[in-house]
Amino acid sequence: MKDGLRIAICCLLLLTVATGQKAGSNSKLSANSSTKLIEFKVSGTSRYNDKEILAATGLQIGRNANEADFKEGVQRLGVSGMFASAAYTYSISNTGTKLQFQLSEVEANKLVPARFENFVWFSDDKLVAEVGKSVPLFKGSLPLTGDLPDRVSEALRALLSEHQLPGRVDFLHSTEANSSSLSQIVYRVEEVSIRIESVEFPGASPEHTTLLESAARKLIGEEYGRSTFEATAKFDLLPVYFQRGYLKAQFGEASARVVDSSGESSRRPEADSAPEVRVAAILPVKPGDLYVSSGIEVTGNSAIKTDQILALMHMEAGQPADSVRLQRDTEQVGRLYRSRGFMTTNIKDEPQFDDAKRTVRYTIKVVEGDLYKMGELDILGLDNQTKAKMEEAWTLRQGQPYNAEYPKKFTESAQRLLPSNEWDIKIEETPDARDKTVDVAVRFKQR
Repeated sequence: MKDGLRIAICCLLLLTVATGQKAGSNSKLSANSSTKLIEFKVSGTSRYNDKEILAATGLQIGRNANEADFKEGVQRLGVSGMFASAAYTYSISNTGTKLQFQLSEVEANKLVPARFENFVWFSDDKLVAEVGKSVPLFKGSLPLTGDLPDRVSEALRALLSEHQLPGRVDFLHSTEANSSSLSQIVYRVEEVSIRIESVEFPGASPEHTTLLESAARKLIGEEYGRSTFEATAKFDLLPVYFQRGYLKAQFGEASARVVDSSGESSRRPEADSAPEVRVAAILPVKPGDLYVSSGIEVTGNSAIKTDQILALMHMEAGQPADSVRLQRDTEQVGRLYRSRGFMTTNIKDEPQFDDAKRTVRYTIKVVEGDLYKMGELDILGLDNQTKAKMEEAWTLRQGQPYNAEYPKKFTESAQRLLPSNEWDIKIEETPDARDKTVDVAVRFKQR
């Protein structure tokens, strides 16, 4: 059994009375003898009903079965990965066998959702329903161990074949960002090109739809995949709302609809190309409320005055809060700090929402960190004479507060000191957290 799964098979022999006589040698089934299965009951599971477990075992009411069949049914449940243990008991009479399965389900935290990446011909609900017909234990979640993910893959493959659809089914285990924990099992169709012909935004106003369609123009003609499409939407499309004060706007789960008239058989003109399907990518929108700025305050700063920081902010009180511009402004504040030697400054904007008034007030929290000074300078890739010119041209002297903006200015002036423009200049900064210095290497390479 996979993963040390404990499958307990116990046979409880119950003497029953039929027509006033004791059951004789048929009180226990042998591996070869069988009787009609007349009743099936299940205990220990809240995820499944008796009918679903019966279908998963391969047994059928009204059909003859023996103990080997019961053991095989238990084994099917065990290797699925959905149960920590499985056992059975049965009683027999002249009319047939009554069978009961005792199950122990795996913990919910050992299950992950199945995600259908690009099955554009079916909705998720349709896929779960169709796969469930041949894989009764599948209801949208899958175990981290066992053979159920493979059985779902086989069912999806059969579904494509049944509908004469192109492609090969594959799946992979997906992990959460910055984590090794499995978060989902992703199924996708390979060996078929699914391309975006248009993008739809149900839930968006006409004005916002126009803006979203403009922002999504670069997606037209690209390969459709739910995960990549949603990632693009998060970084390129949500700012349409954030710039206009809809700070709690969010997108629902993406889907797609086949739009080409020739359906799945459409092919690109290139020889030996994969079948091509054209789709409308669909991204539901929940805009939420429009929030107006009620002001900005700054905390944690001492090296740079509050007035200087606020002068870099462009969020006016009483106007729709533009969080995209605010992020650019805080980045500008960070550059100002680094130009004064504070190389590890951390700046974070925190909103405080007043949902009743639909206003937001931001606190700019500054953690300045330590002051870094200029360390050693190393000029590489030049002859001694030109190197000396460059060292003289570098005016940020050792021991002065480091200016992270200076290297860019130096690169521009250094080009004028070189005999030609056919030089690449690369600057490497090495902060030393112990000495609070920044060593700089300037590498010159002739093209």
